[in-house]
Amino acid sequence: MMPDENLSEEKDVHLHIHLDALTINVVHTVSADAALKSMFQSLIEDFAKMSNTVQQAIDALTADVAQETTVNQSAIALIQGVPALITAAIAAASAAGATPAQLAAFDALNTSLAVNTSALAAAVTAGTPVNSPAA
Repeated sequence: MMPDENLSEEKDVHLHIHLDALTINVVHTVSADAALKSMFQSLIEDFAKMSNTVQQAIDALTADVAQETTVNQSAIALIQGVPALITAAIAAASAAGATPAQLAAFDALNTSLAVNTSALAAAVTAGTPVNSPAA
């Protein structure tokens, strides 16, 4: 067969796309005509747009996780700090002359808070998946 006169010389076309855990390598030997070059250029542009879209999604998710982490840390500090505040209030009231009967409500509140905090910690621990090490 005679080579088609409309096609230019043969060229190797290498397309490499890296999206973190996904790598696509396409190697294809073709006669590089304008239509084929245009098709590959279009594919490259589409993959670049897709990569940009994926990166934007990853960036948004990273920001969301950072914000949630900040909120969680604030909640933890509050939950862990309240018993100390109650204990300090009991000590101050006792030093000011409060009777054990008057402080009983605070003791009950402190005990209840400790039980609830333990239950919350257990629920969070139970609902947290354990990451197994990569093989």
